[in-house]
Amino acid sequence: MSAPTTAAPPRAGAAILAAVVLLALNLRSVLAGLTPLVADIRADLGLSAAVAGVLTTLPVLCMGAFAPIAPRLAARVPIERALVACALLTAVGSGLRGLGTTAALFAAGLAVGVAIALAQALLPVWIRTRHPADSGRLTGALSMALVLGSVLAAGLAVPLERVLGGWPESLAAWAVPAVLAALVWAPAALGRGTTVERRAGAPLRASRLAWAVSCFFGVQSMAFYASLSWIPSILEDAGWSSEAAGALLAFGALCGLVPAFLVPVLAARAEHQLRLLLAIVLVPAAGLAGVLMAPGIAPLWMVLIGFGQSGALGLALALPLQRGGDAPTVA
Repeated sequence: MSAPTTAAPPRAGAAILAAVVLLALNLRSVLAGLTPLVADIRADLGLSAAVAGVLTTLPVLCMGAFAPIAPRLAARVPIERALVACALLTAVGSGLRGLGTTAALFAAGLAVGVAIALAQALLPVWIRTRHPADSGRLTGALSMALVLGSVLAAGLAVPLERVLGGWPESLAAWAVPAVLAALVWAPAALGRGTTVERRAGAPLRASRLAWAVSCFFGVQSMAFYASLSWIPSILEDAGWSSEAAGALLAFGALCGLVPAFLVPVLAARAEHQLRLLLAIVLVPAAGLAGVLMAPGIAPLWMVLIGFGQSGALGLALALPLQRGGDAPTVA
């Protein structure tokens, strides 16, 4: 591991916190801003349900496929420069969506997926390397910004479509925060920057801890996407309108902003994370059971679901930093 100096890493100030939040907002907004517009996109371009499904899934598949490249990239290129490149690639992908063609949407999905895959893997490594003393607070800001980016994009997609004149313009608008993130990180990218050595020793696939952390991350993601897909249908079957079901889903996500920030902070201060893990499992489980058995008081259950799922995301982001040891292992 190499860093600009051998002195103790500086404490993260407000400017660094804002830079992390701004970059992290772009890691979900370009995904969440597409989903509410799929019906209009299908109608305009004549896409089948299967093609539309591939279109929305492509960035997520890229996130899994290209994330393993991040450690090698961090060993060769300063992380700050890589993050600027990722932000610019996100802006390019958003701009491509503005062309309004099927080919442009798929090309944009590939570009955005690659950019997010690398950025969301590199940003925690940068936090661990440059600001280990503030890893909990910065990871909490990262986690909270992921949730906030999803909520903002999902909520603004249709209003932007109406104000700007169409779904291509609504999708292209998300190039603006991506460009802003690139500009904010550009001064750090012009300096010496931060690189991380390749990890030595036995491969991580031989580590039970690495598998446990990876499986937890996968299970919490699966639970989130399953809830995102099925809770509105469950609520509608119970008598809630489609608008109310969508509003309740957004309400739950908003409730998750606080635990998304606090859980990584608490995880960094705790000797172990078992109590947090138990709370994160039991709280949304109670909420999901409540939605099934007593959907008439769904707002209460959505608070529990939002708290638990956002807390699970925060813990999933914090565990590699808290359990990984050195920066190469975290990467």
